[in-house]
Amino acid sequence: MTSIGTFSAGPNQSLVQKVDPRARIVCTVLFAFAVVLSDQLIALIFALVMSILMACFAKLTVAKTLKQLAAMDMFMLYLLLMLPFTVPGYSFMTLFGFSASWQGLEQGIKITLKANAVVLMLFATVTNLPSSALGSALQALKVSNKLIQLLLFTLRYLSVIADEYQRLRRSMRARAFVMRFNWHSWKTIGNLIGMLLVRSIHRSQRILKAMKCRGYNGQLVSYLPMRWQPLDSGFCGTMALLTAAITAVNFIHFS
Repeated sequence: MTSIGTFSAGPNQSLVQKVDPRARIVCTVLFAFAVVLSDQLIALIFALVMSILMACFAKLTVAKTLKQLAAMDMFMLYLLLMLPFTVPGYSFMTLFGFSASWQGLEQGIKITLKANAVVLMLFATVTNLPSSALGSALQALKVSNKLIQLLLFTLRYLSVIADEYQRLRRSMRARAFVMRFNWHSWKTIGNLIGMLLVRSIHRSQRILKAMKCRGYNGQLVSYLPMRWQPLDSGFCGTMALLTAAITAVNFIHFS
């Protein structure tokens, strides 16, 4: 599998997009570890602010980014509603005989802050990378070749599988299928999933044959040269300092 091109920053690209993909990936992974292991609200708020600033530097589209975050935050809202009633601690309200604890609410807020900070940082630094640049950067970082190809093929063909699913759903609606809570509906959905898997396997076999005809030998061959620049060193240094600050805040006890 070949990736042809050069990683070069255009004049209209954001500051983050001009940074070497290797630097972005490594710094984002370290940031994610620091955030996930943090337990202080101050540290998590600081991490979220850092992610928001990074999103501004990356020039992310506000409406699109908020829409993507909203899909995740719907589950976070469920956690915020459920955790106060499932985690023991000091009660701040009672609903239908169930006590809600401050500790549960605090835990839910922490999880929400962690998820939003990490995902927003991923949006700003990694998700705007072309697949060729992502694969080449992971290869330069000595990530498993099979894992890289699995990731790239997944990114490439998820939309193809989604289109196939929509075609099958349209054919079901054309035959007047209406989803109900009965045996026939569940059997039909099972057939839909099975047919989707069968068509995906057939398509993957055709793709593999086409790739072999073009010289594919199971290895990722990258023709995307990357050069380390002063901007990359500055980005890594800044991210390292801010990530260290997030970690250090966890060892400070606020009264």
